[in-house]
This record gives sequence, structure tokens and C-alpha cells, in this order.
Amino acid sequence: MALSAAALACALAQAGARAQALSDPMRPPEASRGVAQPSSSGLQAVITSPARKLAMIDGAVVPLGAPVRGATLEGVSDSVAVLKKNGERDVLLMHPQIDKKRRSDAR
Repeated sequence: MALSAAALACALAQAGARAQALSDPMRPPEASRGVAQPSSSGLQAVITSPARKLAMIDGAVVPLGAPVRGATLEGVSDSVAVLKKNGERDVLLMHPQIDKKRRSDAR
């Protein structure tokens, strides 16, 4: 009888351990919430081809020359969209938190 009580205690202890959720330490923080976070500038994607240029801004796909945010999409490149309003330009970066610097020539 003592053996079955010990076996029952072990089984109950294991049941609680199996119910714990495991987290993946390599998973990006936004993936744990299940929703990708847009960049702070609002530029989420850029699509370019010889035939057309598009930018996804605030969740909307905007072709070159179309209105967005009360301005006009004037330019699109690899990770940049340029909006023009009243002669002023607003540059949206897809990755505004990355500070790109040129490598100096060490010759």
C-alpha cells in the first residue's frame, strides 16, 4: 500500500510539471504577442519593379503618386518612402531604429 501511495504522489507531481508552458528564448519579442509590430514611421513594406513602385504605409498599399496621410507618395526605394505635402518632404524609414553609417576607409 505504501508503494502505491508513493507512485500516486509522483504521478500527481508530474502532472503539474507537464502543464507548464515553455518559452522559446530565441523567439523575437513581437512574435510572442502573435502580431508583428509596424515600424514607428508607419512604413511597413516597399515593393519595387520596373513597372511600378508601391509602399505599405499604416497598413494600406499606396502606389507612387497616390495620396496618403494628407500628402502624396513621391518616391520609393529599398527601405524608404518619401511623402510630399505643401512643398515639404517627409521621409519614412522602414527601420528607423537602425542608424546606418558609412565605413571609413582605413588605408
